[in-house]
Amino acid sequence: NPYLNLTPAMADALERAIDRGVSITIIGRINLKGDLGGTVLTELNEQFVKKYAGRIEVYEYKVPNLLLHAKLLMVDGEFVSVSSVNFNNRSFIHDSENGMIALDRGLYRKMKGVFESYRAQAVRLSPDVEIPWIYRMIFRSTLVREAM
Repeated sequence: NPYLNLTPAMADALERAIDRGVSITIIGRINLKGDLGGTVLTELNEQFVKKYAGRIEVYEYKVPNLLLHAKLLMVDGEFVSVSSVNFNNRSFIHDSENGMIALDRGLYRKMKGVFESYRAQAVRLSPDVEIPWIYRMIFRSTLVREAM
């Protein structure tokens, strides 16, 4: 997922899952420089990395000339969701998104192989990210964060 600007409800759900000891792995593009608004969006992603990479596994997937649009969510060896939904307000409020959900252990196993192939090409990140002061100040605004 290239946009890790969680809605408040998603952030709360993530915190509850972490508190319960749920194993969470996210693989995506963190550095979006070069995309429209990429510098600002990169800083938002890095803010996510700084907050969560010490408590969940966060990987950056950087394959040149490849931009993935489908998002894959897998839970408990059975639940599989493939969709276009990003983890940001824009995706949930402003965009039209599509996806499919299945409860199927066989599909889960196949998609787990896809997931692992991406993880093998990705780099695990640490929370040692420095967010420039100007972005820390800008992102304090709920209005600004929710607009992205």
